[in-house]
Amino acid sequence: MNELRIACRTLLKSPGFTIISLVTLALVIGVNTSMYTLMDVLLFRAAPFPESDRLVSIQSATPQSPRGGFSFAESEEIHRETSARAPHEADHRATLPFESLTTYASWNNTLAQPGQPAERLNSVEATADFFTTFRVQPILGRAYTAEEQVPGRNQVALLSHALWQSRFGGDPQIIGRSIRLNAEQVTVIGVMPPSFMYPLLWGKVDLWRPITVPAHIVEDRANRFFSTIGRLSPGVTRVQAQARLEPIAARWTRDYPQTNKGRNIQLLPLHQSTSGDNDAAFIGLLVGLAGFVLLIACANLANLQLARATSNARDFAIRSALGASRTQLMRHQLLECLLLALGGGLGGVLVASWVNSLLGRAIRIGDAGGLPLPVDGRILAAALVVALFTGVLFGLLPAWLASKPDVMSALKQQSRGSTSSRSTRWARYLLIVGEVALALALLAGAGIMIRGFQSFLKQNNGWDTDRILVANIHLPEQSTYNSEDKRRVAIDRLTLRLQQIPGTEQTALSTTVPIFGDSYTRAIQVDGQTSEDVSQQPSAGFTIISPNFLATLGIRLLEGQDFSRELKADHPGIIIVNESLARKFWPNQSAIGQRVGSQEGEKVVWREIVGVVSDIKYALNAGHPTTPYQIYKPLVHEPWGYLQLIVRGAAPGSFKSEVRRAVADIDADVAVQEIYTIPEAVDRFQHNLVVINYTLAGFAVLGLILAAVGLYGVISHLVAQRTGEFGIRLALGASTRDVLTLVLKTGIRLALAGLAIGIILAYALNQFLGSVMPRMASTDPVALGAVALVLFAVSMAASWLPARRATQVDPMTALRTE
Repeated sequence: MNELRIACRTLLKSPGFTIISLVTLALVIGVNTSMYTLMDVLLFRAAPFPESDRLVSIQSATPQSPRGGFSFAESEEIHRETSARAPHEADHRATLPFESLTTYASWNNTLAQPGQPAERLNSVEATADFFTTFRVQPILGRAYTAEEQVPGRNQVALLSHALWQSRFGGDPQIIGRSIRLNAEQVTVIGVMPPSFMYPLLWGKVDLWRPITVPAHIVEDRANRFFSTIGRLSPGVTRVQAQARLEPIAARWTRDYPQTNKGRNIQLLPLHQSTSGDNDAAFIGLLVGLAGFVLLIACANLANLQLARATSNARDFAIRSALGASRTQLMRHQLLECLLLALGGGLGGVLVASWVNSLLGRAIRIGDAGGLPLPVDGRILAAALVVALFTGVLFGLLPAWLASKPDVMSALKQQSRGSTSSRSTRWARYLLIVGEVALALALLAGAGIMIRGFQSFLKQNNGWDTDRILVANIHLPEQSTYNSEDKRRVAIDRLTLRLQQIPGTEQTALSTTVPIFGDSYTRAIQVDGQTSEDVSQQPSAGFTIISPNFLATLGIRLLEGQDFSRELKADHPGIIIVNESLARKFWPNQSAIGQRVGSQEGEKVVWREIVGVVSDIKYALNAGHPTTPYQIYKPLVHEPWGYLQLIVRGAAPGSFKSEVRRAVADIDADVAVQEIYTIPEAVDRFQHNLVVINYTLAGFAVLGLILAAVGLYGVISHLVAQRTGEFGIRLALGASTRDVLTLVLKTGIRLALAGLAIGIILAYALNQFLGSVMPRMASTDPVALGAVALVLFAVSMAASWLPARRATQVDPMTALRTE
């Protein structure tokens, strides 16, 4: 306690050092704590359900898709064999891997109330086991039963609490009320609690319903549209449960080899299944760069401590001469550092709360809005650990060097002031070199990301992204449009109605537009060139399009022809392929007239190539493409209910109201779910990437400031130590330019050494970013050179100010101090 009081008094006697240290520590610990919170919420925090550690996501994995779903039939087989027994076997449920298991899918519903425009509602459609698996019950009404899963009896729905409040005013009499969903009358039977939300798993949810997904999807064993979540039985581990699933996967491979070769089943903790392939890399990048900022701050504070230790060298020498051990001297200094670190940690928690609030509002999770980033007990514990680690990190080296003073030399200096030893001086120089190197890596990472993002948005994707308006709709396939012929009629009517919009240049329909990817990816076969083993076959991305799609999007037709408007449903299957596929399989000949096969169910369907188009890039996909091969199929042969309406014109945004009116004219029960120009899609779907860029830029600026302050501090201390020397030099005839050059040389050498090391770190960081986002973070010598120049200029400015002060030393005053 006595040493604690002494440490407090010592810090109070140095208010400038103490305040700078506390502010620096609060900023860097706060930033790191905020990044840990983000990492915890997105990657590690348990799902907000009772005993969520027992909830697992059951997924299929193939060479083409490492994270996939199941067909409804497959999911039901898993359910029957792992979580259900005959009634007389009920006593043996503990031997089953799953206590309960549910199958679900996200689906779009259209709410069409009298006198109001149709409105899209997002639903989770699940088996009745859903409520048991998640251990949730409605706050009003009841959950649906297994009997209500049967088509014809499944016209029931539970409302989310948010929808109940916003759309129905929290009406307590809502139970039993009939609403019109997907052109059918549906009875509201319950309202879910407000706490039952998990946007990371299924985004914004308005409704919970029994499965009403169209029969052609439910009955198609090859359509792996459904997700499966299970609750492990007490005492059963994920490894044990997965072992029980392996025979099922083996049976599928044996019974359905064409669609299951190389496929297996894996179990992931529920919270882990919510993160995408690149999420961990992005978050790791943010946490890593926040760590860079922390290291820069530690180097800075270590330099300040070394300067204080040098100034207090006589005090340490006297204490050592009076019998203080090295351990006692180190303990005193480390205690000061730990006090500063704990104070900075408390401030860091406040900074983290503020940063979390900003980030939480800025980040978007689909339609669900922001992402809550609460600072809980674990994060507070992490902040405490970081604070203690930081205190030891920036205090240990100065304490070690200062705890072994040269007693005789320090006592002889008397009024001359203290001079640092060679080891102390080199330690300070190395710390500055490290600061500059880390700052360059931070600046380079931010610069490459920002420049890459701008070039990514401006690059030529092979199609027109400036004159396109896209609207997506969903025809209610379970009711009005429950057959392919009915959907074809609706598609023809929509095509004609879009062409009537004044001012349009071209219009088309498709199942997707090249923003993120294709409609689906499937293995393909080419006679004599590909293996018959589906696991060894290349994959291609398929998009289903109407005639005029290529012209509407501005995709170049290189060979052959577009799909004809006269093409009928019963005509032979034809396709258009991209040039990469054509060059790969027919490098020295025309691809026109060749055939490509794809697995559909248990048979291979062959189609003739009638056209070859230029390769295109997905406008908002910064990662590696799933496959370089692209195939276009005619919409008349595969009429989907989920459609993209595409309008091309000089001012695409001006067509929005006309497109909505056109859809309403065709069917008032169909809602325009989303409508956007491509720049608007960029703003919406790449928003989180912009947030990451700003965060990286903030880290870089903070690191730059810390490095500049650190260099300024070192040069200033050097000038203060050598004041007498500079006075003598000036008295003997040295010019102010000579003194200025002498001081600046030290700053230049330190800055250049740091830049040399920083370039290596920046290159390594750039390679990492390029592996995650190849279309955004390519090698960029311009960005690297620019940030190196900026950092060098800032370093020179930080050295110039104390150097100028050295030239203003009065020789007589300096000599008198001697």
